[in-house]
Amino acid sequence: MKSPQLSFMAFSCVLAMTYSAAAETKIPIPPPRPDYIPQAAALRPMTQRTRLEGAQMTLADAIFLGLRNNRSIRSAYIERVAQKFDLRVAEDRFRPQFSVSGEIARQRIGDVTSTTIDVSPGVSLKTKTGAIFDFGWSNSASIEDGGRTLTSAAEVSLEQPLLRGAGVKVNMAPVQQARLGEKINQLRLNATVAETIGSIIFAHRELLLAQEELKLAEDAVSRGEELLNNNAALIVSGRMAAMDAVQTEADVESQRLRVLRARQQIEAARLSLLNLLSLDLGTNIVAKEGLALKRIDTNLDRLIPLALSKRQDYQGQLYVIEQNRLGITVAKNEQLWDISLFARGRLGGEFASGTSTQPISDISGGLRFTFPINDLSRQQQLVQADTTYRGSELQLEEIRAGVETQIRVSAAEVRLLWQQLASAEKSRDLAARAIDIEKVKLNAGRSTTFQVRSLEDNLRNAENQLLAARIGYLNALTRLDLQLGTTLDTWRVHLKS
Repeated sequence: MKSPQLSFMAFSCVLAMTYSAAAETKIPIPPPRPDYIPQAAALRPMTQRTRLEGAQMTLADAIFLGLRNNRSIRSAYIERVAQKFDLRVAEDRFRPQFSVSGEIARQRIGDVTSTTIDVSPGVSLKTKTGAIFDFGWSNSASIEDGGRTLTSAAEVSLEQPLLRGAGVKVNMAPVQQARLGEKINQLRLNATVAETIGSIIFAHRELLLAQEELKLAEDAVSRGEELLNNNAALIVSGRMAAMDAVQTEADVESQRLRVLRARQQIEAARLSLLNLLSLDLGTNIVAKEGLALKRIDTNLDRLIPLALSKRQDYQGQLYVIEQNRLGITVAKNEQLWDISLFARGRLGGEFASGTSTQPISDISGGLRFTFPINDLSRQQQLVQADTTYRGSELQLEEIRAGVETQIRVSAAEVRLLWQQLASAEKSRDLAARAIDIEKVKLNAGRSTTFQVRSLEDNLRNAENQLLAARIGYLNALTRLDLQLGTTLDTWRVHLKS
């Protein structure tokens, strides 16, 4: 067994050899970064806030300009001109139709030259019972070298269907279908305007969101610069190492990049809104809207019936079903035999040079009929009308299910976002309070810059979440308004359709 003295001497030798090896090995030490340290150790001026210049535009102003200038709305009103005229043509079905026909001809046969003049005014009238009345007054004159001849006669005809084509309901069906089509066109116009208003609202809020994000980014820069100046004071007093402020300065530069991105988003949102409003893209505008929010009633027992009574697609489908029902009526009538009473007459006279007037009297009447034996085309019309009608009813059920689904989803979204809004406000307030406390602790030497930066990140996230929750809640209300079909009522828009 070795003595304690020998063990101690061996340990001393090993330790001496270790220290000698360490002395020979040079450990590299990174040099300081003087580019950052002097900046952190000196007070710096605060960055100036961005001042947005341009005409302030509220949401109501944007909607007003959109209703007046938007290209989609103007295009819809141009289409309405043709649609109104289509209805006018359909309603003109039972009005008298006047016409004048005529011919003037001159011919030469051998040595004989003659001139013929024909003029025949007339009127045609179709009644709601299906009867067709025609009246014409035929006048013709022939002038030859040897004399002249004049013929004048009134021609009258009347035909009244008894089965096919007879009855007020059948003959009024095309007019009623045209009137229903006009109501559908009005609903489509309302839908176009409502969708355009919704697009303008979303675009306006995108611009507002970008503006608010710029404010938050600049607030973050301001707080970072304030922390840098506070760090500079601590460095000067010897209570903080200069290199500890480098990361804080890096965070400030990162927030400056965020400011630049926010300015770019403002420009993109501004151009998008100006394009919807059909304004000069060089116009400077600033979105203005209060973010005061209130809770709304999302009771489904009230919202779903309201949507079914206001939605343009659902109400329009009801009109389509009625049109198809009238189509079945017409198709059933086409299956009947064609039996009609008719009467016609021609009364007048004929005058020739050197002779007396010769009377014209030709009157006839009777029953006309056509009995088809194996014509499947008319039965095909009935089959097509019936399948179209049943298909439109199924489509109505599909639209109803879609409306109810949309309302349920939107109502749930509104309720959820309202809860998120309350949580986001509380989170933002607590994050701001935590930073204030931590800064007091930093000045007292009981905290670190790293801890303050971490809390600053939490505050930025909380501010962004609160802003997103506010804009998201407003947009959710707008979507619910669109899905209820009450956008025009909400903004008190009365269209001249």
